[in-house]
Amino acid sequence: MSFRLRPFLLGTASLVLICVVWQVLVAANVLDPFLVASPSKVGQALWNQSKSGVLWTNIRVTGIELVVALAISTAIGIPLGVILGWYRRAAEALDPLVWLQYSAPIVALYPVFTLMFGLGSNAVVALTILLTVSPIIINTARGVRSVDRRLVQAARSFGASDGELFRKVVLPGSMPLVMAGMRLAIGRALIGVAVGELFAGNAGLGYSVSYYGGLLRTTDMLASVIVIGVIGVLLTVAAGVVERRLDSWRVDIS
Repeated sequence: MSFRLRPFLLGTASLVLICVVWQVLVAANVLDPFLVASPSKVGQALWNQSKSGVLWTNIRVTGIELVVALAISTAIGIPLGVILGWYRRAAEALDPLVWLQYSAPIVALYPVFTLMFGLGSNAVVALTILLTVSPIIINTARGVRSVDRRLVQAARSFGASDGELFRKVVLPGSMPLVMAGMRLAIGRALIGVAVGELFAGNAGLGYSVSYYGGLLRTTDMLASVIVIGVIGVLLTVAAGVVERRLDSWRVDIS
């Protein structure tokens, strides 16, 4: 139990230390209180937004957009990654397009998404999907290629069909890299949702950052930024838990 709690306790201690140093620097006027509000004022802003219901509305809008974008990206990315990882000709034909999409400045295309989908969630989700699908495809393909061929041969020798081979050998064997792609996708999805709401949204945490920033209410703006960061940490931890459960088996053929 102590071994399991140690990462949580150490992480909490580091966050507390950062908040204490932050508070001291603001109190000593090393940091401008107008530009960088103290943790106590940010906490008060979060409390006020929570009481008014604005915070929960923004979290709900951002959460829905994030879940929808990740679900669509996963539904597209994992099957396509399996195809690219298993079939060499498909990889040779499509790999350049995937890497081009991965490295392209998708965020710079937000005016195009605004013209195509208008202001609101549709444009945010579309932008986020393009940002998140490529890491899933790339890591899934790598995971499929890294599956131990001896496991594949063993399954074939026992008469496994193609469907059983993919379902019982390839996907479980590639799960570590698939989940690595999902963790990368979560980070890129948060960026996509926040930036999408910043420019094309009409609600959500990213929109609140733009709204409060335009009013020079930096304390409320920092509160929204912190909430986005907390959501990212929670989703990453959840992805790690899912990975450990899915990857609980491991066969070593010597």
